[in-house]
Amino acid sequence: MDILFWVVLALAAGLSLTRVPGLSRSRNQAIFLCGVSLCAAFAIMLPPVYTAIDSLFVRTNFTDLFAKLALFLAVNILIAQIAKPLQAHTALRLTAGIPGRLILVLVYGLEMVLFALTDTKTPSPGLGAYINEPIAFGYNAVTVLYIAFLCSLLIGPLYAQVGKPGHPLQRWSSGLLLAGFALAIIRAMVLLIGWVVPGLYDVGQSISAVSALAVVAGLGCAWIALRKYSAPTIRQSHLRGESA
Repeated sequence: MDILFWVVLALAAGLSLTRVPGLSRSRNQAIFLCGVSLCAAFAIMLPPVYTAIDSLFVRTNFTDLFAKLALFLAVNILIAQIAKPLQAHTALRLTAGIPGRLILVLVYGLEMVLFALTDTKTPSPGLGAYINEPIAFGYNAVTVLYIAFLCSLLIGPLYAQVGKPGHPLQRWSSGLLLAGFALAIIRAMVLLIGWVVPGLYDVGQSISAVSALAVVAGLGCAWIALRKYSAPTIRQSHLRGESA
């Protein structure tokens, strides 16, 4: 699982670096911030990094709240950026709009309340070592259910995009993003099933990593298409607003 996290971190960092040249021209800012947030979330979850950071705080596992915030920001920005060219107005409203920001604040507030109620003696990324305890389980459930909710907003629009005529790279991009978001929903189901069937936590974490890999690969396909082809159909892609 740690290897998968390292791979996600490396690919996300590489994709983020491709956005750097446009920052001086006030382009690519949102997708760059998304990449940086995703890198931060996965880097913090690596045990050596997590333990080192957590040693700076009095409250054990306080580091996990930073990882959750970085992940929430990354997914929110990503969904909003993909929703724009797809004209998925509901997804855009529930991420970048006022309702979406309110939901984010409420969800993160709930996470902080649940975290405050936990009693964890040793550092554990994602509180995985305490997943069988009700409050720690609820803390994790809020995270995966919120991510699943965000990803579900684009399942329909991306599915429709996969079937549209266009360059194969566009369809690959849509297909990989669709697969990644669908896996995020499956990951939420696996966590809930894990409350009844013990031993599924690591399986769920692996699904999260594969989900992230699929999403990063989908964004990579979109980036390649935007640079290799100049046809209007190619430029109506997931990163249109960032690269046009």
